[in-house]
Amino acid sequence: MDLVDPFYMGWFILFFPITFAYLIMTKQLYDIDIVVRRIVFSVAIAIVPSLVITGIVKVLTLDDPKFTWERFLFFFIAATMIMAFSIYSFEYFTNKLMPVLFPRKHMLQNSIKQIARKLGFISSFREIKDIVLVDIVRTLDVYGGAVVFKYREMMEVISEGEIDTDTVERLVTADTLEHPDYTCFEIVRNDKYSCCLIMTKKRTGTLLGAEELQWLNMIISYLAVSLENVYLIRELMMKLQQMASQIQDEKVAKEFAWFRKLSFELQEKERQRIAADLHDSTLQDLFFLKRRLRTFMDKYGLTDEAVKQMNGFIEYIETINMTLRESCFELHPYLLKEIGLVRTIEKLIERESYTCKTALHFQAEQDEQIEELPMETKKHLFRIVQELITNAKKHAEADNVRIRLSASDKGLLLVYEDDGVGFDESQVKAKDVGSGGMGVEQIKSRIFHLNGRMKLQTSPGKGVRVRIELPAAGHSLESFESGA
Repeated sequence: MDLVDPFYMGWFILFFPITFAYLIMTKQLYDIDIVVRRIVFSVAIAIVPSLVITGIVKVLTLDDPKFTWERFLFFFIAATMIMAFSIYSFEYFTNKLMPVLFPRKHMLQNSIKQIARKLGFISSFREIKDIVLVDIVRTLDVYGGAVVFKYREMMEVISEGEIDTDTVERLVTADTLEHPDYTCFEIVRNDKYSCCLIMTKKRTGTLLGAEELQWLNMIISYLAVSLENVYLIRELMMKLQQMASQIQDEKVAKEFAWFRKLSFELQEKERQRIAADLHDSTLQDLFFLKRRLRTFMDKYGLTDEAVKQMNGFIEYIETINMTLRESCFELHPYLLKEIGLVRTIEKLIERESYTCKTALHFQAEQDEQIEELPMETKKHLFRIVQELITNAKKHAEADNVRIRLSASDKGLLLVYEDDGVGFDESQVKAKDVGSGGMGVEQIKSRIFHLNGRMKLQTSPGKGVRVRIELPAAGHSLESFESGA
């Protein structure tokens, strides 16, 4: 007798190469143990329904002599194989048909992949709106959303869409994240800050469903890791910046030159990006709004009182426009390339004089030599002057501020003097000089980056005098005359 019936052996020979080819095409050949386990479980699950179907067929064909036990056994095996194959292929067909059978779930899964990929590019808290929050609001089809950062002394709200930021701030301030019209999630909470995500109702007027909440919780788990990394990086940058600005030893300070250069480049890049955003979006919107108002006035016959009010609105828009342009200039002093350092500082002094009670005086000597400086040096000098004026406005309480910029063959000299309240230098830590905080740290870092030095003279009621010396190429700091 044959060891195996040729009928069954023929089926085995037919399906074995097909199964082997399938494993090769799907790159599962090296996961054969997983495949075998899935086949065994699929067969085990298929046995029970196959027995039920075979039993039903047996009961219906009791009187039919053609249906022998051998045929019923074959029917059972065939039913088991077909059902096991169907169960085994269920996952594959489910994934292929998910866009049709479960469109909402498919869309949420794709959104998770996209948002998770974008989270890797976040380098600051402000980028959350452009990179993540917009996608969350659009995917969930809600009116709006907000990410709220709560620090010890302040609160920052980043919002998108239609959401009441005042209500959001009250919720976070009260530390209660329950509201009938909002869905609130806590993202991060530690000793230094806490962060939460607040979403409005959907545009259909309902709150988020269970499937959407599950999706949002997964996004929050990714977002929490990214925010912690951004916060730690920012803390590290601030500490490195503070340490680099306080290093007095010249050899050690040079080792931090790469960090100062990178830090300044990142700052200028971010300032330039913000200035470009203001110019391309907000300023353009104000321009079109003003034009629409004028068109409205010309098209409709308004009373004299209405015309007066409309002109008042237009003047107010123009005031906002000028303020934003000044902010753009502070963020990105594009005039440095067009009119040079001296004229740009004069523009800065002129603009600050309109809003500053202190009389600001600026004097430049040897303009031609000053303008021959590299553009990078000019940018640093402009930022130094800008920070000195800012500190004077905030803390000096002076009647007069004088800034003198001069150049010679030995180098460049910048002298700042005010007749303000001054302070006791011995009682103030280095980082708190002039109560300027990180602003003074920035000044010192820029001076060290340019291989210069800063001398500070002050006492209570005697004002402040800052002398900044930057040596020319081939000269040392000792070449400056003391007390000049």
